[in-house]
Amino acid sequence: MSALYRSFRPLTFEEVVGQEHVKEPLKRAIREGRLAQAYLFSGPRGVGKTTTARLLAMAVGCTGGGERPCGVCSHCRAVAQGSHPDVLEMDAASNNSVEDVRELRERIHLAPLSAPRKVFILDEAHMLSKSAFNALLKTLEEPPPHVLFVFATTEPERMPPTILSRTQHFRFRRLKEEEIVAKLRRILKEVGREAEEEALRLVARLADGAMRDAESLLDRLLLLEEITLARVEEALGLPPKEGLEGLAEALFQGDTGRALALARALYAQGFAPRSLVGGLLEVLRGHLYAKVEGGKGPSEVALIAAMKALDEGLERLSRRSDALGLEVVLLEAGFPFRTEGTPAPPPPKAEARPLEPPKDPAPPAQEAPPVRAFLDALKPTLRAFVREAEIALEGDTLYLRFPEAKAFHHQKALEHRAALLPVAAQVFGVRALEIQKGEGAEKKSPLTAPESTKKASPPRGLREELPPSQSPPPPPREEAKDPLPEAPEDPETLLRHLARRLGGRLLWVRKPRAEEAEEPLSEDEIGGNGI
Repeated sequence: MSALYRSFRPLTFEEVVGQEHVKEPLKRAIREGRLAQAYLFSGPRGVGKTTTARLLAMAVGCTGGGERPCGVCSHCRAVAQGSHPDVLEMDAASNNSVEDVRELRERIHLAPLSAPRKVFILDEAHMLSKSAFNALLKTLEEPPPHVLFVFATTEPERMPPTILSRTQHFRFRRLKEEEIVAKLRRILKEVGREAEEEALRLVARLADGAMRDAESLLDRLLLLEEITLARVEEALGLPPKEGLEGLAEALFQGDTGRALALARALYAQGFAPRSLVGGLLEVLRGHLYAKVEGGKGPSEVALIAAMKALDEGLERLSRRSDALGLEVVLLEAGFPFRTEGTPAPPPPKAEARPLEPPKDPAPPAQEAPPVRAFLDALKPTLRAFVREAEIALEGDTLYLRFPEAKAFHHQKALEHRAALLPVAAQVFGVRALEIQKGEGAEKKSPLTAPESTKKASPPRGLREELPPSQSPPPPPREEAKDPLPEAPEDPETLLRHLARRLGGRLLWVRKPRAEEAEEPLSEDEIGGNGI
């Protein structure tokens, strides 16, 4: 005797559970003779993709009357048994090379033996290699009129877009629990067995929408004397529902000690922590549905928080599945119920502080002297030297004090003191400029007043003054110290003047090569007679 899912495989479209959005278009295409050249069936495992592909192959050459396929004619029986010569079902997971596709292409051009069309079913089509898809692309685009392709896959996103665009894509959905229970009840009726409704619902829930998984579980349960909920839970190694309900009630009441004791008892009976947490998560899910429909029990917020804690605990238990990990997960899941009725602590009161008398407003800060304007008025090269000095104003004299480490900048400032004095007179209104270099001098704020009480010897420096009769003139226009010659005869002379203005030195000048007179070409070089 074969497995249940093979013995009770549908032979007609009416026996297929669910998938009405797929069955109706295919049945109409069969009636009107408008079948496409290629189909793609995608969806989860065990929902009828390969079964529908075989029904399509039966309908192509069905000889029975009425709705096709009939499931009883010789053609339908041969396809169901997998012995029809014109129907080839290939597992793409193990035949995914280019050589397999080339062999398939050779068989495509052969005419069908008994059926009107040859049907090629490629299961797990996403496992084909890229080269195999490319080898099949041209044949799929322009197949012979007697060929029908059916691809079945659980991962359509791995199919190349060039294949998807050449097929009619039908997406299969997961089956509802009611649909799975109805099919299981019909199987039990045909085999002469009975089962509790709760047991069948548990099997349908464990199948997670896959009919083949539900039929495989039922095949195991048929070995039991009685198919009851308790016997099913025991046979499948699931924790008892009564124990999980008691554990949930202890968490709802905030009785952490009783909840941990029940969990340790279930763990001692051999139930894995992950199965306990998963079963408790299903129990809380049922309470949440009841609460949404108006039932009594904990609040929805507490239930959702506990379910989140259990879901996160499942991931941790995959790494450490022991009693300690189980207890930690239960403590986290019970926290929302323990704090549900606890009022939030009031916000802390602000301490009363004695009033302080208002303080006098701070005096407005004095505006800084126009040091920025003084620096901006200088040439860029000269500004770089003066910026390293400490600028101080005393009476009608402006002091530029350079530290010992800035001897080079001090020397350059001395060389350009004639250009610094007019700018200082224009900006600060001074009549004298003194450039100093002191021992241990440091760069301070941009402008500081000299200390009148300081009696130390002044640093070394050079003083530049304007004539008494001359008032502070406006800053002079920048003129070249070394004017360029009006009409330089040699470009080298012009370059030397430019280098001198920029403070540099011209090393060498590469002169252009003198043009040589071109000699006329001879008749041999021109070719021919020169014409």
